[in-house]
Amino acid sequence: MFLVAAAFETIIAAASATAAVCSFLAYLYFMRRSEAHAARDEALALAETRGEVIVDLRRRLATSEHRVRELETALQSTEKEAREHAYRMQRFYAKSLSDLLRDVQTDLECQPPDVKRALAKVRDLLDGERPAA
Repeated sequence: MFLVAAAFETIIAAASATAAVCSFLAYLYFMRRSEAHAARDEALALAETRGEVIVDLRRRLATSEHRVRELETALQSTEKEAREHAYRMQRFYAKSLSDLLRDVQTDLECQPPDVKRALAKVRDLLDGERPAA
């Protein structure tokens, strides 16, 4: 019976050691698995954050592109107005010069020619203020 008791104790000790080793291996397995889950969760959170950043950047880009189109339209409008203003000024000065030359021609063609009056008109224009548009 002593042999049976000793064998029984050895079997219990072996079973206990086996259970301890199995428990340790299960602990390592689940720790590794939980680390993998944690890493996976972290990667998913990072991917979600990147997605949010990308959505925000696309929204900002769309807003910026819209603003650029508005500014380009405003620039084209301003350029058109400036061109029209320059053409009006050019026509105004061309008409003024034409009127002055016609007046000078009239003064010089009359009998006797009124050179003093023609020169006075030219001097008044050169010395005086420029006509407003």
